[in-house]
Amino acid sequence: MVLKKNIFKFFTLVFMTLILVGTATYYICEFNKINQLKKERQAVSDKVTIIMQLYHCNNRKIHDSIMETFDPVLIAIVIGVESEYRSNAVSAAGCRGLMQLSPDKLEDWRNVQKNIQTGSEYLAEQLNRFGSLELAIAAYNAGPASVSKYKGVPPYSETKEYVKKAKLLSLAFDHFLPWTTERVRHLL
Repeated sequence: MVLKKNIFKFFTLVFMTLILVGTATYYICEFNKINQLKKERQAVSDKVTIIMQLYHCNNRKIHDSIMETFDPVLIAIVIGVESEYRSNAVSAAGCRGLMQLSPDKLEDWRNVQKNIQTGSEYLAEQLNRFGSLELAIAAYNAGPASVSKYKGVPPYSETKEYVKKAKLLSLAFDHFLPWTTERVRHLL
């Protein structure tokens, strides 16, 4: 009887130890994942800051709005190419704001957060539609109908320059500051 009690105590102790070790291991792994995500997020934030500084912009609201998008580094690059971070920019075609949205896409174009959110969603639609960063950027500039019509980047000089500039910035940041965003990297 005493032997059975000792064996029972032994297995109970082993079982409790396994539970403690397993729980501790789980929480350590979760803690490490959270820290890794924080580091990756900080790296992306740093890249966005660098891109903004290239255009002499240090607006926290713009930075925070960019960080809420599907790919902050890409959006930061697009804003640089589109408006050079001038929130009051208006093109000859009537596109307005940081992401140079046409009036039919956003009425309140001076609202930085809405402008970035709407432009980001539109670019994401083009990425999903065309499956290519180059074609998505061309569609963002010249319209998806033009990209479909020409089955590629339209022959417009403005669009060709726009795509070239965006690709060069993207490749520079990919080479010198590798992206942590794999979703878009494979589309290059």
